[in-house]
Amino acid sequence: MYASENTTQGLTWEGKSVQLGDIERELNRLWEQTTATAQDKSARVRSSVLNLVVHTLSDADAEKISETVGRLSGRHPSRAIILSAEPHHEQPSLDTAINSYCFEDPGSGAQVCCEQVLVGANGESANHLRSIVTPLLLPDLPMYLWWMGHPDYDAETFTDLIRFTDKLIIDSNSFAPSGEAFRRALQLQRERNRVCAVQDINWIRLLRWFESIAQFFDDPALRPHLAGIQRMRIEYAAGQNNASPAQAALLAGWLYSRLGEEPGDVELAALATPSVPPGTVISFELGTLHEDKPASFHLRLKDDDASHAHAYAQVGDQRHLERSSLIAPRTEHEALDHALEGCNRDVPYEESLPIAAQLLEREAVK
Repeated sequence: MYASENTTQGLTWEGKSVQLGDIERELNRLWEQTTATAQDKSARVRSSVLNLVVHTLSDADAEKISETVGRLSGRHPSRAIILSAEPHHEQPSLDTAINSYCFEDPGSGAQVCCEQVLVGANGESANHLRSIVTPLLLPDLPMYLWWMGHPDYDAETFTDLIRFTDKLIIDSNSFAPSGEAFRRALQLQRERNRVCAVQDINWIRLLRWFESIAQFFDDPALRPHLAGIQRMRIEYAAGQNNASPAQAALLAGWLYSRLGEEPGDVELAALATPSVPPGTVISFELGTLHEDKPASFHLRLKDDDASHAHAYAQVGDQRHLERSSLIAPRTEHEALDHALEGCNRDVPYEESLPIAAQLLEREAVK
């Protein structure tokens, strides 16, 4: 991995209704041109550490993701293949755009370059994505599949791609998952040995919440209260269309799974909060009882600064550890950067999923 994120876009190519062979031929031609235009041909290196395949459902999504992935080329040089699948088009076709990106390796000073391929698969072509992707993959490198929207775990398109995927990236805030959707993600993780990790961008957005909550119990005097949880209330932004409580359920699942307990009295409450994206956790409150002494632990986004939360613990009539905590959720760029960091399984995420699924199923019957 290279430290620099100062990427520059190089040569590009676009083609309508192309053949697969045209794409690989143009990739090679662009590299030859890139090398030929360098002032010092020996200082320009073609490099990738992974194949990143992104499945989107629209050209607009593909263009947005193209920018995000391009910004990360300096940290995660990859052969990026961004798919826009439009199966309802009458005529099958492949529309393609290729972008090259170069950045300076701070160690050697060499210009390191990699490619991004945008493929619009229209009509019947959208049902055969594996045959499109496979010839474009760089050999002997892991393949990460970022599936935007709701993964249809039983669809042929999904199962075809997941067979040779080393890491699946999803965003559970983007498709309002049911408890069953979380269970299927866990099942996929456990059954598919080649899929070394399932990474949820929605989970990554919660990492600072985890850190801030854990800080309460760094205090030895407060730690025993974890054994006497009585209730938990998590509020999240409702949005205009009844946002999913998935992020709130994952936060509750994280704490209970870390304690090895089944969820008790948990309330997931939607509140109108236009200052943050729908589904975003906005407050956490934990009520405990230890040796007949009640306590509560609070984190709430500040009204005037949603990047920070007001945090404090209340034990009897005494307030402890009052502070301001950095809580801003990671941007899509930052979250994807984290998701691309290696192929290790996220065990806390896996262990949180059954509890999060249980809480979502509770919400569904209210």
